[in-house]
This record gives sequence, C-alpha cells and structure tokens, in this order.
Amino acid sequence: MKLNVKRSVWVAGACTAFLLGGASHAWAVSSAEAEIAQQAKKQITGKVVDAAGEAVIGASVVEKGTTNGVITDLDGNFSLSVAPGATVEVSFIGYTTQTIKVGNQTSYNIVMKDDSEMLDEVVVVGYGTMKKSDLSGASVSMDEDAIKGSIITNLDQSLQGRAAGVAAVSTSGAPGSASSIRVRGQATINSNAEPLYVIDGVIVQGGGQSGSDFGLGDALGNGSVSTISPLSTINPQDIVSMEILKDASATAIYGAQGANGVILITTKRGKTGEAKFTYDGMVAVQRQTKRLDMMNLREFASFYNDFVDVGELEPSSIYGDPSLLGVGTNWQDAIFRTALQHQHQVSAQGGSEKVKYYVSGSYMDQDGTLIGSSFNRYSFRTNLDAELKPWLKIGLNATYSSTKDDLKLADSDQGIINYSLTTPPDIPIYDIDGNYSSVVREGYTNPNPIALAMMDQILLYRQKLTGSIFADVTLMKNLTWHAEFGYDISYNKGERYQPRVDLGNWQRDSNMSSISKNNSTFWQLKNYVTYTGQIDKHGFTAMVGQEMWASNYDNTRVENTNLPSDAVHNPSLGSGTPTISSGFGSSSMASFFTRLTYNYDDRYLGTYTYRYDGSSNFGPDNRWAGFHAVAASWRFSNEAFFEPVRNVINNGKLRLGWGQTGNSNIGGYRWGASISRMPTGLGLGYRQTNIANLGVKWETQEQVNVGLDLGFFNDRIGLVVDWYKKVSKDMLMSLQLPSYMGTSGNVSSALAAPMGNYGDIENTGWEITLNTHPLIGEFQWDSDFQISFNKNKLRALDGTANAQIVGYGQWNDVVSVTEVGESLYNFYGYVCDGVYEDLRDLQTSPKPAHYPADGVFNRTNTVWVGDIKYKDLNGDGVIDENDRTNIGSPLPKFTFGWTNTFRYKNFDLSIFLNGSYGNKVYNYMAMQLTHMNSPWRNQLNAVNDRAQIVAIDPGKDYSQGVNVNGVTVWNWYDDITNVRVSNPGTNTPRASIQDPNDNDRISDRYIEDGSYIRLKNITLGYTFPSKLINKWGLDNLRIYANIQNLLTITGYDGYDPEIGASTASMNVYGLDNGRYPSPTVYSFGLNISF
Repeated sequence: MKLNVKRSVWVAGACTAFLLGGASHAWAVSSAEAEIAQQAKKQITGKVVDAAGEAVIGASVVEKGTTNGVITDLDGNFSLSVAPGATVEVSFIGYTTQTIKVGNQTSYNIVMKDDSEMLDEVVVVGYGTMKKSDLSGASVSMDEDAIKGSIITNLDQSLQGRAAGVAAVSTSGAPGSASSIRVRGQATINSNAEPLYVIDGVIVQGGGQSGSDFGLGDALGNGSVSTISPLSTINPQDIVSMEILKDASATAIYGAQGANGVILITTKRGKTGEAKFTYDGMVAVQRQTKRLDMMNLREFASFYNDFVDVGELEPSSIYGDPSLLGVGTNWQDAIFRTALQHQHQVSAQGGSEKVKYYVSGSYMDQDGTLIGSSFNRYSFRTNLDAELKPWLKIGLNATYSSTKDDLKLADSDQGIINYSLTTPPDIPIYDIDGNYSSVVREGYTNPNPIALAMMDQILLYRQKLTGSIFADVTLMKNLTWHAEFGYDISYNKGERYQPRVDLGNWQRDSNMSSISKNNSTFWQLKNYVTYTGQIDKHGFTAMVGQEMWASNYDNTRVENTNLPSDAVHNPSLGSGTPTISSGFGSSSMASFFTRLTYNYDDRYLGTYTYRYDGSSNFGPDNRWAGFHAVAASWRFSNEAFFEPVRNVINNGKLRLGWGQTGNSNIGGYRWGASISRMPTGLGLGYRQTNIANLGVKWETQEQVNVGLDLGFFNDRIGLVVDWYKKVSKDMLMSLQLPSYMGTSGNVSSALAAPMGNYGDIENTGWEITLNTHPLIGEFQWDSDFQISFNKNKLRALDGTANAQIVGYGQWNDVVSVTEVGESLYNFYGYVCDGVYEDLRDLQTSPKPAHYPADGVFNRTNTVWVGDIKYKDLNGDGVIDENDRTNIGSPLPKFTFGWTNTFRYKNFDLSIFLNGSYGNKVYNYMAMQLTHMNSPWRNQLNAVNDRAQIVAIDPGKDYSQGVNVNGVTVWNWYDDITNVRVSNPGTNTPRASIQDPNDNDRISDRYIEDGSYIRLKNITLGYTFPSKLINKWGLDNLRIYANIQNLLTITGYDGYDPEIGASTASMNVYGLDNGRYPSPTVYSFGLNISF
C-alpha cells in the first residue's frame, strides 16, 4: 500500500525530470562518441531505499565532480556508467547525501537515512538558541541567500515579500532610504511602530526617524518619519541570517520592547580551517522608467487658449498659435537621471579549533535617480570567538561604519518633484550663458527645480561604532552562564545650506547655513544562566537572567544668515542674528526575565516566558510592568497512530500561543513637564512646554496565535499556516484637547497636550507559507510562496475630541480620519457625483456652499455649470463638511511574495514577485496637476477630459448686453441660462482660475487603487566548475546579472503604487505627494573566494 502511494505521487515528477534532461540517457551524443566513452567507463547498477526498505523514487545519482547522473525509477533502481574509481553521490530531499566509492563491485544497495537537519536546525531566539523543531511560537527565518536575493543597500529592504506577516513598504526610492516595517499590522499610533532590531544581541539604536531628529529641521518634511533609514549604516553582506519573531509567545522575552515584533540579526562568524578570502563586487545602473503624461509646450499653449475662450484670461502673443511652438522643456527628464551604483567587500574567515575569526571591509556608493541625491557607506567588521578553557569561551563583535547622505526633499508642495511637474514647459533650465534660467513673468514665482536640487544642500554624516563583548562559562554539566556587554556609540552631523538666489521672481536676498551635531551613547549589560536537562523522554531547559541598558544623547545646533560668500558654509561668519540651541537627555531600562521549555518525547512541547521591566520613560508610580507568555505544541506526526501516513505527511505540528508585550517608546520625560524659552515684548521669558501626566503608563498588547506546520513527502512540500489576534490596549498618544486649552496656535506659544493612554487597536489575520521542491535532480526547481491577510480596527478611543484620530495633508486639509470601529488611516472626504451639466442640474441638486442665495449665478464667485457635483450623504439638501465620509483605506487586504529558483548544472535563475491587493492610494499630486486654476502651472494631459462649456444657443446676440436675473452679461459664457456641458459623462471639472466651488477639495476623485504585482527581482548566475577554477587557485567563482523592479502591473496612475507612511504629517498613510519613485536597477556582480 505504501509503495503504491509513493509511486502514484512521484510518477509525474520523475517523468517530468526525465523529460527536462534529468536522465543522462537523454543527452544528445553521437553514436560513435558514446561508444568510445563507454569503453573507458564502468557500468554500475543499484537500488535506493529508505530505512523501512521502501523504494526512493526520483533520487539523484551523480558521479561526483561531473554532470553525469540519473534519477531512480519507480522501483528505486538506477543504472549509470562511471569512470573506474569514481565517487558517486546519492541525494534526495529529506535524506542525508550518501557517498559510495566505485570499486570492483558493480551492484549497490543504498539505504537513505532521514535528514533531521531541518527539524534540528538551530534558530536564534531571544537570549539563546533553540532547535527549530522545539519552537511553539510563530517565527520565520531568512538565510543569507534570501537576504542576497535583492540588490539592497539596507537590511529592511530585504524583508519585502520574503516573510509572511511582515509588511515592508518603501517610504522613498532615494538611495539608502528607509522602509516602513509592520509585523502583523499597525499595533500603535503615535509611538514608534517599527519592530525591535537586535544584532548579535545588541539593540540597534537608530538615532531618529525624522529629519528633525538629525538636526535638519523640516528640510525632509514635518512628519514623524523620513527617508532616513536607521539600518542604512549596516552592511547587509555581513549578515548570515535574520529571525523574525512575530507572536507574543516569541517576543514576550523582550517585554516592553517586543510589541511590534522582534527581528534578530546574526552576522557571519569564523569557521575552523585556513583563511578563506572572499571578494564581492557589484556595479549597477538605475533608471526611472515611468513618466507622467504631462503637457508639452504646444499642449500647454492650447490649454491656455481654452482659458481665453471662456473669458478666464487675456490672449497671449506667445501662445496664440500653438503650431508654431516646439515641445518645450521636459522637466521630468531634467530631474531624473541615469544613476550609477557600485559596492565592494573583502572578507576573511577562518581559525583553529580554539580561535575563529571573521573580518570584513566594504564600500558602497550610490547616486540617486533624482538629480543631486546620493548615499555612500564605509563599514568594517570584526567577529572573534575563542575557547580559552573547555569551560570558558569568550568573543567579541565590533563594527565601525561611516555614511554620507546627500538628501533632497522630493515630496510635498515644496518638493523637487512637485516643482518639476508644475513648472510650465516654456521655461528653460539654463539661459544662453549656461546659468540657471532667470525668467520674469507676472504671477510666476516657482523655483527652477534643477537649481533647487543642485544649489540647496541637505547633508547628513553619520558615524557609528557598535558591538559587544561576551563570555560563556560552563559552571557545571548542562549549566551555562552567559555574560555580555554591548555598546553603540554614534555621532551625526547635519548640514543645511541655502545660497542667495536671483532667478526672476524666485529670489533669496540672504543665504543661510546651519550645522547640527548629535552624540549618543548606548550600553547594555545582560547576564543569564541556562540549564538543559534530559530525563528519559523528558527534556527541559530553564533560563533566568537580568538586563539593563542606558542611552544618553546631547546635541548642539547653530544657524545664521548673511554669510559673506556662498563658497563658505560656516554659520559663525554670518552677519545675521545667530540661532544657537542645544539639548540633552537620557533613558534607561532594567529587566528581569525567565524562560522555561519542556519537551516530552518530541511530541508535546511547551514554553513559558516572563519578563519584568522598569522604564525611566514613565513616572514613579507606573514605572514597572510584568509580561507573561505561554505556548504549547503537539507534533502529532510522531504519534504511533500516524505511522500509516508518515510517508505522505512526514512532519506535522499544531501550535498554540498566548502572550503579553508592552510598549514604552514615547521618549524620555514625556510624563513630566518641561520648560522652553519664549521671547516677549518685555524680554526673554520661560514657559511650560507641555502638560504633565504623572499617570501615563505602559501600552500593553495581548496576542493569541494558532499555527499548523506540515511537511509532505520528506519535506518536498512544506506548509505553515498561522491565525492570530492581537489587541493593543492603553495606546500611548497625545490627548486631543480643544483649542481653548492652549494646545493650538503658534508653535512658540502653544502648550503641548499631555501624553496618555487613550485607545485600543485590534489586528487579526492569517499567514500562509508554502515551500515546495517541484523538480529535483540535475534540473532543480524550488518555490517559496507567502501570503498574509490582516484586518485592522480601532476598538476604542478615550479622551479625544469626537473620538477620532485626524491626519492632515500638506497643511491643514484633513485627509484621513480614524474612527472607532474602522481601520486606521482611512481617507476622509467628499464623494463625487459627476459635474453640473446645466442650470437645471444646479437648481435641482443639493446646494453647495457657494450656491447663490439670490439665484444670481456668477462664474467667478458662485458654483457654475461644469463644477464638481458632490453627493449629499446626510440628505439635508446642503453640501457641507457633514457630507464627508470614509472614502477608502490605504491598508491592503493582503500582501504576498513568490520566489522561484531554478538550477541546472552550474546555472541558477531566481525570480521574485511581490505584491499588494486592496489598498487605496490618495493621489495628492494629482490635485496639483488637475486643478486648472492657474496659467502658470503645468497640468496632466488627463485634464483634456475636463468639462467643456458650450453655448446652448450659439446664435444668441450679446452685442447689446443680455439681462439675466437682473444682471447684464455681454458674453455667452457668462450667461448661466445659455451654457451647458458638451461632455456630461466627465468626472473632471471645468477649468477655472477662481474655482469658487473648490473643485480640488479632498474627495474620492483622487482615490486610486494601489494594488500591484511587481517583478521585484530576476537574478541569473553562473558558478564556474571547480576543476577549472582550482587550477587558478580559487575555491569559488560566480558571476551574476540582476534586474530589480523590472515590471509593475498596477492601475495606479502615479509613479509608484508602493506608498508608505507620510513624511509630511502624522497619522497619514498611503498619500502620494510626489514620492521619490523606486528605480529600475540593472546590476552585474562577481563573487570570488580563495
């Protein structure tokens, strides 16, 4: 029965592999060549079986060092001609590779042994390691190959689509930019929602998330996040694995720091053997392949003349005959460039049984596709492990990195992309002398975008020294004490410079220079003792430990104006009034923790975790909190009753977990009140900065996880399914108070609202991971697919005005409102219902704000034919702010990633797709590019579908004036009774300079489907044969070509549908206001080891 089951399962795979070239008998050689070759070879036969004596179908039988091989048939038999004395390797997924030396024997019976490596694989968990088979919590591993599967500059970029339950969305396509990482949904609001990163046991210190954190003020926007990545100082090529802890039973060991998930990063270490040197190099070309359909000069001239035809503007001699004009300046081509990138690393790895080492040095330089932007990084790493005594091991990890960012403000109304798209095409980049153009035109004051990009400087320099020193002491058999001291010493310098400008109406009478320096130190000390025991079938471990850390920072900033020359950027030379500021602060935490694990006969497993944390971020009464977690699993595949189907399902485990975690990431002393300076008419004074709240306490989180792990046909197919429910309570956020409390107004006088605990958030979801090996043998195919479903909901919100969380666009326009019972960050606005087609339509529709009370319509100051008609959702007959509603969610219904890897002989091909479905994008940029309220701003060609106003009676005479509702009009386009829309099906309003109806208000007109499927990576590589390169003294030589972001299938009209957190304001997600688009990258790489 078992044999028939296996035969029926593998027959298709065996036949397919044979047809694809898996059998040596199918190779095309001439009969003469085959005869000569056969005379020099020896024919061997055999049968491959498992430990139970069952035939192993489809096992690979290969002559070592050659491509000569076959696969076993339906009975496990094989026949192969090999060279006398050859070594033959027999391999199959789920079994260890068997090696036989060919002698006088011609027939072999080979018994395959189960490969327990996958189940016994050791994975990193908090404060130690565990066998993968013993895990009861939800976690996912990424090995070195997966990390290298993308051409990345930052570690967070490698997480896109690679791990179920982990959503990674790029905030920008700028070099070295950050990704917004969410593990199992958005679990908090105003405090940091990014996961905790731990590298070799040391907590990563980012130094900040926004430009202001680095002393750059609002140069990169006013939001709480920016394009700066805290992980960009880390060299991804030093990383050997990442373990992502997702559910609370796994993250609870980190207590107050694990609420948003934990990513444990392990770097490469030394190996026993002589020194092995490796060089990794890569050269890449980056391009922006998409352009928005903007008007060229002829189209812009026709657009201008349409304003003239309806009386909005006076005729222009420049635009009078568009056919005489050229295409003008293409500002998109001007700001986007073909950019180069290259990176190089040299590393050495080796050691003896007692001492092992790994050292590396790397350099990366990347120009951005947006002109003027760039990023480069130097990094050096040393990892050392030494066994001083059989009972004493010590080690160290040390990394130094130095980075330089040449940053540009791409998005927002003041961003380079916005200026380039709205600049009219008749304005040149340079004048006849090669200088930036100086065009004087009445009403036009926009900066020259190229001048803005190249003249204004936003520079960020970072230096970081991180690492740890540790010791493992074996106190007695099975009892180990681990002591570790970690450190992170950082220095940042931010520089801004704005030169004098005299370019037409864009003028700066004074230059400005600012320099900000930030220093921070972080240290952590931890000790934990682990005991491992085994009594008969009962296995257990007990770990207890303590940890403490402290972080200190200080900063100074100097700004001045009127410097004597634009060539010198020293604020001390300015003749203006200098602005000097400084600050300092600290935070600390002390913790005690324990973890107990139990394993009975590899069938029943359990874990209990407890952590007790104290944080200086809270007041004395709420400083300490405890967090529990329990998890259990049942490996039912090891039960006796499962024996009959074990050949089909070789591994099965059911997991159940519950746990608590916390969040204390609100910043230091937010529970107390601070003071700040305040200039007054009587001189300099001091005032209270914020309202204190001594009762602010921990944000807590509870999570339930149910998981199922299945392995089919000796792990030829692997399936992992998880369901979770995660509830965050007592959310840390600022209280929203009415303006009469003094919390609104000028920043120099407003009193900041107190930080408190005001809401609950719930995330529920499913995660599915499917790993398969469809083809094995000489031609191999591995497939990994992940899909994640998450549903987010605000459950409660206390102490806030109208129980809402509000997010703003560029200034004070409300673009998102989060209400109780709905998901976070929903877009909020009006619902469009076409355009007003004629006077009757205006009179019978609900009345907008600028509907004339006296019935006298005027196209410049009242609603008019061709304006947008909005739906009256509350049915009161009036269109006002009460008709706004939820118009779409920026959060996807699901995200996915799919990796396929093919190997044939020495070639390998990897194809990676990722995508998102169900999320909406608010195309804020389209508001600027379809507003049609200015003759000095370029527009999208999409406005050609705008409402066309024509005369109902073209022959009506206005030469003597016509009385319309008591007002004399002299042109048909001013007569409300004689105008209609010639294209009534349009959803684009009329062109109007005054726009009295506010046609570009926040509405569903700008909501677009942000779903996409992206061909993220294609890599084709070739590894040179060992026989060839060994002659050159090399151990390995591989070349590869990679294309990143080659194709994106989406219905979104903007540059890039992948829109993350807003850099302009808080509580806004999925808003595109000129986001720096992700480039297409073509790269070539080389790997050499010797």
